Amino acid sequence: MHKLTIHSAGEELTVNVPEGAILIDVVRSNGFEIYAPCGGKGKCGKCKVYVKDEGNVTSCLYTIEKDIEIVLPEPAEAKILSAQYEYSRSLPLSPGRSSRLSDSPFGVAIDLGTTTLAFYFISLKTGSLLATTTVLNPQSKYGADVISRINYCITVSEGLNTLQSELIDSINMQLAHFTAKPDVKPDDIVKISVCGNTTMLHILLGKNPESLAFVPFTPVFTEEKMLKASELNLYCNPEGEVKVMPSLSAYIGADIVAGIASLAPAPDHRNFLFIDVGTNGEVALVTDNRIWCCATAAGPAFEGANIEHGMGALQGAISFYYGPGNFKTIGDAEPVGICGSGLIDVVACILGSGYVSSDGYMEENFVVVPSGRSATGADISISPKDIREIQLAKSAIASGINILLRRAGLAVNDIDALYLAGGFGNYIRIESAEAIGLIPSGLSGKVIPVGNTSGTGAMLAVRSVLFDRVIGDFLGRMISFELSGDEDFPLQFAINMEFPDRNTNLRGLLI
Repeated sequence: MHKLTIHSAGEELTVNVPEGAILIDVVRSNGFEIYAPCGGKGKCGKCKVYVKDEGNVTSCLYTIEKDIEIVLPEPAEAKILSAQYEYSRSLPLSPGRSSRLSDSPFGVAIDLGTTTLAFYFISLKTGSLLATTTVLNPQSKYGADVISRINYCITVSEGLNTLQSELIDSINMQLAHFTAKPDVKPDDIVKISVCGNTTMLHILLGKNPESLAFVPFTPVFTEEKMLKASELNLYCNPEGEVKVMPSLSAYIGADIVAGIASLAPAPDHRNFLFIDVGTNGEVALVTDNRIWCCATAAGPAFEGANIEHGMGALQGAISFYYGPGNFKTIGDAEPVGICGSGLIDVVACILGSGYVSSDGYMEENFVVVPSGRSATGADISISPKDIREIQLAKSAIASGINILLRRAGLAVNDIDALYLAGGFGNYIRIESAEAIGLIPSGLSGKVIPVGNTSGTGAMLAVRSVLFDRVIGDFLGRMISFELSGDEDFPLQFAINMEFPDRNTNLRGLLI
């Protein structure tokens, strides 16, 4: 027997469970509900549960083999998972010829994020999502954003080789972890699809990204690349297929192309915005005939970088902040720092209290968690410099939205929905995003968080060759604009640096 400790909405329950029990069954038998729209068949991957010291797992496929502690999703998180399932494209299982390389074939979808790498392990016999893991991008120590990484490739001898090796080693570590299971061998992994921004894909394939940093921002390649796993020295079947998904331009990468293509928007969502609020901050405006795209220099602030007490969405990160002494951390752990969603909540709250002016002026640090309550033994705070980083990031995205609307001849009122992508979008409180001016006023009731659509697109590519045609159709409609060449961008950026004026709605965030 093993001990299972369940944390849910401030409650804690410890029960004894037999060896090999399925996690979702045990949780449900003890009176808790887990969202599983595929009926617990392992196909949708939405029955996520946070296992301490392991991360998020697919609970309908997780067997209990030791004492564990889990944290169940909050109701708001469950609603997000429901939206992700409802608005994700579904295709029949058709993995292609590579699945014949093994009697028990598996595929891996990889999202190469600038900050985080996400891995999705899939059975090519059933289409089931067997495991999901996320790790920090090991390249982060060489620079928080893609420009820093490109500069490293330019200025450091063997810099490109170093960054490529870091990626390959990290991927192989996850492949080795998955194939350590008794019923999986390295030769059984026969198909890998990879999404990511254009810079990350260049580095993965050892292509010099220098041209991405200078006008006219010309990529070495944007088309889909097909390789054998042996060409990248990956720890899997050497004849396995590695599909690197196509990009559109230097700063509209495969993560955005595949992400938009992975959506199944509601029939009445004819004009909609798609925003991936990550390190690069890509924005797309989808209409019947065209998809207008731009990338904004949002920087890594929303992923915790360049913020004094910022961190990624890891255990102990403050992910929600409702006012002094009232916050939530990932994994219900003692607070260590603040991730992007918590940062936006904090700024919205202190705007509402008058601690920060609309121009971003703040006299002194704002203490989010005093030293006595933090895991570090020191205050967790927001500094005036942090406020400026947030202003720069949110202005870049807001300006990109405004310019795309102008290009398409549309107004905010013409937008039927805003699909908010990226892991960050899973946790962001929409009212806080509107309060700081990250998204336009009037869209808050139309926002649909859809999670890591880049990962969803990569999974569709693993499961079905039919997704190739979908990708081709979308690429034919996409138009990319460089904001740096738009005459209105400097003025828009300056205007959007301001925070919205304080009002009763902002004050209402302090609960």
